Amino acid sequence: MDSLPDPAPGFVRISVHLPRGESYTPGELARLSGMEAASLGPVAVLEGEGFVDVPADLGKQARERLERIGPTRLIGWQWQWLKLAIGRNHGLSIGQLRKIMTTADALPLGRISINNTHTMIGLQDFKLPAVVGRLTTLKINGFLARPEVLPLGKGPGSPAYVPGKPA
Repeated sequence: MDSLPDPAPGFVRISVHLPRGESYTPGELARLSGMEAASLGPVAVLEGEGFVDVPADLGKQARERLERIGPTRLIGWQWQWLKLAIGRNHGLSIGQLRKIMTTADALPLGRISINNTHTMIGLQDFKLPAVVGRLTTLKINGFLARPEVLPLGKGPGSPAYVPGKPA
């Protein structure tokens, strides 16, 4: 098997760089991820790199455990822009926006751009349906948020936040 199928909906793929001279079996990677075997997707070892598919809501825990082996990265999700019809003209501040997004279980956030008439927020694509559902009926300072998800590749640059990189 030279390649893996795409992660199933609701799953994220964690890639872990395996140390030189050490070999791991898929079973060992599954055990080291700390997840129950029934909740995992495909697990594979290809050319010095291990891949483990885990449920998205457990991805952070599994990634922390796999970092004991080597550097990890998430595969299988992308950042996407969420546009809210609320901006500075409506009295929205960055602190208020962070509280709203925390309540909507949208963390971690990507780039944030609060304009006069609207706000753009970078979110992980697998969190978007739940966040949009929570924000659809929400009023912020008396105005409906009217969330809109922009298609992949649309919007002002990358929605991912990269520390130290100017907007």
